[in-house]
This record gives sequence, C-alpha cells and structure tokens, in this order.
Amino acid sequence: MLTEDSPDCSMVPVGDGERVLVSSTDFLSPISQDPFHQGWIAAANTLSDLYAVGADDINNILMILTVSMKMSPLEQTVTTKKMIEGFNACCEEAGTKVTGGQTVFNPWPLLGGCAMATMLQSQLVTTDRAVPGNVIVLTKPLGTQVTGNLALWMMNEAQWGKVVKAGLDVETCTRAVKMGDLSMMTLNKNGCRLMREFGALGATDVTGFGLVGHADNLARVQKSGASIEIDTVPTIQGCKTLSMVRPNGRDYGLLEGRAAETSGGLLVMLRDKETAEKFIAALRACYSDDDPRREWGWIVGRVVETKKGDKQGAKVLPDPNVIEV
Repeated sequence: MLTEDSPDCSMVPVGDGERVLVSSTDFLSPISQDPFHQGWIAAANTLSDLYAVGADDINNILMILTVSMKMSPLEQTVTTKKMIEGFNACCEEAGTKVTGGQTVFNPWPLLGGCAMATMLQSQLVTTDRAVPGNVIVLTKPLGTQVTGNLALWMMNEAQWGKVVKAGLDVETCTRAVKMGDLSMMTLNKNGCRLMREFGALGATDVTGFGLVGHADNLARVQKSGASIEIDTVPTIQGCKTLSMVRPNGRDYGLLEGRAAETSGGLLVMLRDKETAEKFIAALRACYSDDDPRREWGWIVGRVVETKKGDKQGAKVLPDPNVIEV
C-alpha cells in the first residue's frame, strides 16, 4: 500500500547509496481452476509491485507455498506440482529464477513469494510528481475477481441459471474466464519498461483495493495536492452484466472501481494525452495482431486540482464510459 514515505515496495539503499534493494512479498489463495495457471498468476502477482516502481530486472524470487491438508495425497501431488511448474515458468519469462523459499501444510493452498531487485535510484519511478492536467492510463482490463468466481458459478446450477437468465451463454462466459486468466498471467514488465521510456510521473498496480482504491492511494501522496478523476472503466466482456446480476448475491462494485483485482494492470500517470497515446501504442505493439492484448491500454482519467473543501484523493465519475474487451 502506498504511503507518503512507503511505495509499493520496500526500498533500502545499498553499497554507495546510488543503488537500492527493491523487494516485495505477496501470496494468495487460488483464483484459477487451472493449477499451472494459478502458479503463473501467483508469480506475476508477486512481481507486479516491483514493476510498479520501475524495477524490471528481477534478481531472484523466493517461493512461499502451502499444501492443502484437505486434499487427498494424489490431489496434493498433482496440483502442487502444476502450481510450482507454472510459478517457475512465469519467473523464466520474467528473466529471473526461484532460488529458495518455504513450504508448509495448511488447510487451504496458498502460493506467492518474495521478489528482489537491485537498481539505480535514478531509474526508480517515483509516485508523487503529478500535477493537474496529467493523464492516467490503465494497462489491463478490470474484472478478474468476477471471472474467477464465474468459473465457480458455471459449476453451480442455481448460480449458472442466473447467469443464463441475464443473457450470457457458455461461449461468452468461457471466453471471459480465459481472458481473466490471461490478464492475471500477463506480466507488467512491458508497462514497467515503457513507464521509464515515457517519463511516468507516478504509478501503482491495481490489486486488492480495486481501481479507485489504488488510485486514491496514489492521489494522496501527490506533493502538488492534486486529486484523480476516473471517467473510463475498461472491463472483460461479460463482467459488466455479471456485476449487475450478482449470481452469488455479492456486489463487487466493478463499475464503481471497487472490485478487487489479482495481478492487475499498472495505473500510470503521464504528462499529457499525446504522451499517453504514445505509451498505449507502444504497449499494444508488444503483442501480435491476433493477440487480444493488442487492444489493451486505455486513458481512464486525469489528474485534477483538488476542490476547496474536498480531501485529496480519487473518485470514479458518475456514469463512466464502460469499455468491454
């Protein structure tokens, strides 16, 4: 969580003081039905905080793993092996490797780690330099909490009945679940590199506090006293309908930016619209024409002057532009 003197990661000066040791710890319970995907997601989620501060050259990562005691020995063996394989595969794509960790038994499975990187202080993306007129970009669509639950709703007759009644079919829902996994498995490494290239004035990653929660944390550390207004909410197709249907009776607050995300995108503050559009074009160019991520990256808001009498922070404007991808 961002505070005035603590960004997304721990930062400790090392050596001559020109370099810093950047580290972060994170772990989570399963959100994907595929154990290999889950392992990959856990690694991507752990690395995300480092990417949010501009650290794209990860030295190493330690794995934190709990094996579920409620599973049979066969289930433990199969799922644990696949989760570890996914975790290692993600680390390989990130250009790092697992060098240790800790494994224990637990009533439910958990997976995550502690990632570390050393970098020059001058390369850090600081969080507090935005001024009114700057533009806010989001690099991934929202809705991973919804798609993670959708996979369960599709296996529950009563909840699936509510989904079908809302007009969603198996094909749409299956695609949404796949898109959710794809989003969570996508490393924020490209966005991290581009933040430095395009002179980001601050950034954070969107995870447990949701879009508006993390935007609020980001706004509150701005030295200019500025706030953030969000007018666009990009979502995975189908999640808009699901957030209103509430198959399990829960209000996720997706369209209000309150829904938690797992391994979400980077929320990046850039100088102006022109810079933001170039950033988005460069981000999309990282993927092939037939890759759905070729359409990711949106201007979602702007930095504004905090009105007299208001608290410095962030808000989603009424009736935001909802984009479905």
